[in-house]
Amino acid sequence: VAGDVVEIGSWWGKSAFLLARLARLYGIGKLLCVDPWSNQHLVQEDATGIVDGGSAMVDAGEALAVFEMNLLPYSANHVNYLRLPSIEASAFYRKNRCVTTPRFGNVEYEGRIALLHIDGNHAHAAVQADVAAWTGLVASGGWIVLDDYTWPYGDGPRRAGDAFLAENGHDVATAFTMGGALFIRLA
Repeated sequence: VAGDVVEIGSWWGKSAFLLARLARLYGIGKLLCVDPWSNQHLVQEDATGIVDGGSAMVDAGEALAVFEMNLLPYSANHVNYLRLPSIEASAFYRKNRCVTTPRFGNVEYEGRIALLHIDGNHAHAAVQADVAAWTGLVASGGWIVLDDYTWPYGDGPRRAGDAFLAENGHDVATAFTMGGALFIRLA
């Protein structure tokens, strides 16, 4: 399915690089990365506190700089980002087709999503909000990937994914887990 590739939660850009490469290779569409790159948005409410403890010691601004360094050589008007919380970014995306940043310039998007990769904040309420804000923009036949569906530090992605499947099963062509992620293809 042609359309935009949207990643919620990009941090250093490792998965963004792969998504951009595959989208270009298969002629799917352009990549939009959404991440606030903000320490206040890092609280995951993980069961053990290990993730939140480690997150308190990182610099989100530095992560954005690393993201830009990792993706800039490969962007070529094909990749850009919104440095916003997911819900605000969804509202922006619904109203605007052009995203502009100082490093990546202007990138025009289609406004319909071929592949949605949700890997932002893993707290249940945050994942649920991401699902609600973005999944309605996924094209028929498109994919939704909930990363860390099986996550050893909590069940936010699993609960949100299960709720989506229970509420939208009639619109799902297939769903499976692989590598800890839940893959959902819409009918």
